[in-house]
This record gives sequence, structure tokens and C-alpha cells, in this order.
Amino acid sequence: MPRKQQFSAKQKKQQLQEKRKRKQNQPYRFGQDEGEPEQQQEEEGGGPDDNVDEQRMNIQPVGTAHDRVNKYALVFGGESKEELETSKRKSREPLKPHNEELLTSHIEMFTIPDSQLGMPRRGRWSYAMGKDKLEKQEQTEFREWIKRLDEFYAGLGRASYYERNLETWRQLWRTLEMSDVILFVCDVRYPTLHFSHPVYKYISEELEKPVILVLNKIDMVNPAVSVSWKRYFESSYPGLRVVLFSSRPDRQRVVENTGKRLLKRDIVRKQGWAYGADSLIQLAKVWYEDRVAKDLPTPTTADHTPKKEEGEEGEESFVTVGMIGQPNAGKSSLINGLLQDKKVSVSRTPGHTKHFQTIFYSADIRLCDCPGLVFPTTAPKQLQIVSGMFPVSQVREPYSIVQYVAERLDLVTYLRVEPPDEDEPWSAWYICYAWAEKHGFTTARTGRADVYRGANSILRLVVEGRLCLRLVPPNYTNTPIVGGYLELLSDLMKFATKEEEEEDEEESFSDDEEDSSEGDEADVTSGGNAFSLLTQLDD
Repeated sequence: MPRKQQFSAKQKKQQLQEKRKRKQNQPYRFGQDEGEPEQQQEEEGGGPDDNVDEQRMNIQPVGTAHDRVNKYALVFGGESKEELETSKRKSREPLKPHNEELLTSHIEMFTIPDSQLGMPRRGRWSYAMGKDKLEKQEQTEFREWIKRLDEFYAGLGRASYYERNLETWRQLWRTLEMSDVILFVCDVRYPTLHFSHPVYKYISEELEKPVILVLNKIDMVNPAVSVSWKRYFESSYPGLRVVLFSSRPDRQRVVENTGKRLLKRDIVRKQGWAYGADSLIQLAKVWYEDRVAKDLPTPTTADHTPKKEEGEEGEESFVTVGMIGQPNAGKSSLINGLLQDKKVSVSRTPGHTKHFQTIFYSADIRLCDCPGLVFPTTAPKQLQIVSGMFPVSQVREPYSIVQYVAERLDLVTYLRVEPPDEDEPWSAWYICYAWAEKHGFTTARTGRADVYRGANSILRLVVEGRLCLRLVPPNYTNTPIVGGYLELLSDLMKFATKEEEEEDEEESFSDDEEDSSEGDEADVTSGGNAFSLLTQLDD
């Protein structure tokens, strides 16, 4: 028998580090446990990710072979090296003059024509089915849905981000099944991107449940934009009730971008009164009571939900209000606003809520918070990133996204950057370079301007709302606000803050701030008269 070679503690440590690194870089496969061998998945036929590169977000270190810490990680389709290189080359091309007409949007612009591709359906099931049989059925149907959706994007010639993790979709299915009323939460800055027509059609027609559209974060845009979107959705979807909501009505903005300064960073304070909370809860209760009075299907009687077997608990005596939407739409913040206290954890990082959670608003109302899902859409990836669906820290090529923003906002004026070379025309890469030079972002070894960090900083300004990029409905400037919408606009203007213009202050950045609030700390917006907007409308 050959003599065993010596194996030092240093070699053992290196071996464990390499093993851990291989696990973290291992591609995710649907329904696969952390310790499940990859060979077993290949024998079962693999999945649609065999030909598509995937990115997993918010990955946590794996301790043991059976850990499930990354069960609910965000999973998106990745980009090839050729696509990244092409985007980098385009970002160095001279910028076109910014055109605010590109911010006009409507529902059909980002909607997938086939409603069956807009959302994976959960197959019929019963309590008599075993766990293994049910999971295998869901995995098979989900893989087929992914395959058909990838074929659609291949024919379209471009792809968008969408959730490819079955476990996250299961959280949505469970939330829809247990809820009596559905709140579709959307960021008012990008409502046509956040609102999914196929999902709404599935809930209202197939599940036959009432849907309330909540336009959240109205304090981050001009009140006229919020009211115009409310009017647009109510006219496009008769019977759909739209509620404007804000957890911070005391920070309502009158102006969006002054053209001279960035908007001041919002300081997180103790949760207080929220605008739209009372009307939202009252509307949910009235709709449910009317539904019961008309003897319409409820979650315990509808055909899509299996009936409980004998011996199990009967119908609940409370209303369950489910909240669904895209990542970073503000679902958890909405719950904290309704309860006027911080009951659930919130974060700017997409995918912070891992699984659905329930909390009682009162004895007869239960709130259900569903994790954010990126629904399939035809929207460009650049818009999805600046809207907060994709973690900025995970962006591999940020320059093309800055170019997307620069074509719609005058970044050179807002950021107040000076060209290092006057003969060089402005490009997206050049703006990032000038921003890095202005704030002293340099690389560690060579001391050159860290252009990547500069681009990352600009994207954070947009995601945080300090650079107010927002979409507007068709004919926004040409359609006057009249009737009840004008009264609503006057009501919102009462909460508008009048901020005094302050002197510029330059504050340095620290690496600790980069995770959640990296940006230009110094600039402050000038407020203006709270009733100036009403005067413009009358003219």
C-alpha cells in the first residue's frame, strides 16, 4: 500500500475555499437543492437554462450541502461577452440631444401579446397529491413556460429581465390563492413598466378576484404626474380602482428636476401618517363585503383552490389583502405606512423580501406581503435597471444605461460636470469619466479615474429618485386636468414642501455609503410656490 502524502492545514483550507467558490459559481437549476448533484439534473433532461446564461442575485455563502439560504435568490438571464462589448462601444459614441418625448409611455408599449407567456400558471392540484409529485409537475410546466418565453424573445431579437426562479413564483401563487382582495403595487414613476396586463387579466378573469391598483411613491414626482396616471388607468381599465399612496406625504415634491441641482436625499425618519391609507383599507373592505353579499367565489369556494378536507379549519373570519408587484415597488413600505410603524423590513436592494409574510392590520383584516417578481415584459433592460428591478451593484456594463438616461435627461446640466477636453464631444462614457473626476473616484493601483464607479454612482442617483426620471402618459402636456381629478390635484398640493434654496455643499463619499445611498450629497433643489402648478394649468 503506497504511503499517504502529507496534507497540511494550509492545503486543506485552500481546498475548502476552492470548493466553496465552485458552489457559488455553479449555475442555478430549477427545483435543485443546494447540495443536489448537477449530474442528476442532466439525467432528468436539464432545463431551459442549458443554452441561456443566468445570473443569480443576492447570493449568500453556503455553509453545508443542504443549506437553503439561496432558495429565493433572484434569477435573471445574463448577457454574452459580445453583447457587453457592443454596449461599451456604443456608450463611447457622441450623445444625441436629449428628448423628453421618449418618456411618454402606454400599456401596450411593454406588454407581451400572448397573455399565457406573461405569467406561468399553476397546474391543478389537490391535498391528496404528494409533495414530490406536485413539485415535479410544477417544475415540468415551469420549464416548458421558460422555453416558450425564451423562444419569444429570440424571435423579438432582444430580451428583457424576468424572474426565472420557480420558488419565487410559488410565493406569488400562494399569495393569490389565500387573498380575497389583491393590491397591485406600482411605482408611480414607471407604472406602465410595473403594471403587468397579463397578470391583471389572470387575477380578474381567471381567479375572479378584485384588483386595486396602488400607485406608490407619489411624493417622488410632481402631483400632476400622479393624477394623470390615475386618470389614464381608470380610463384604460373600466372598473379598476386606482389609489394614490405615499408613506412620506410630508416630502411631496412640486418640482422634479430644476435643471440646476439634484434633489436632496430623503432622510429616513420614524414612520408616520401615510397618504391614501384610510381610503385603501376602506375600499378593500367594501369590495369584499359586496363580494360576499353577492355570493361570489371566495378563496375557500373558488374552483382554482382545492377544498379543505374534513377535520381541517373552516372559513376565516377576516379579509386577506394580498400585495403583489415588481421588486422595489414599495410593498413592504406600504405595509409599514398602513400600520404607521416599522413592522416589516425594507431595503432599496431588489429581492429583499424572500417569501410571503402575513401581518394583521386589525382583527378583521390581514395583510399579505408577496416577494417582488420581475414579470415578463418587452421593456428594455436599461429601463428595468433604473427602475430598481435589478441590483445596481450587479450591473456588469453600466455605461449603456447611463446613455439611456442621458438621452432623456440633460445629465450634463443636472450633474454640473465640466469636460476635461473641450474638443471631445459628450458621450455616456465621457459623462461617467467627468463625474468620477469631479468626486475623486480613482482606481487603487494606477490612480486613474474610476469610470465604472462613476457610472454606478449616477445610476444610484436615478434609482433613489434624486435624478427624477419618470414616465408620463400619452398627451400629458396637452390634456388639462379637470373635474374630480383637479380636486385631487389640489389636495396633493397641500402636502407639497417648499424647500429654500441653499448654498452648495460638497461632501466626500465613503465606501460604506455605496451600498444604499451613494450620490452627490451636496446638491439641494430649489422649491418654488406650491400653487405655481395650478396657475400653469389654468393658463
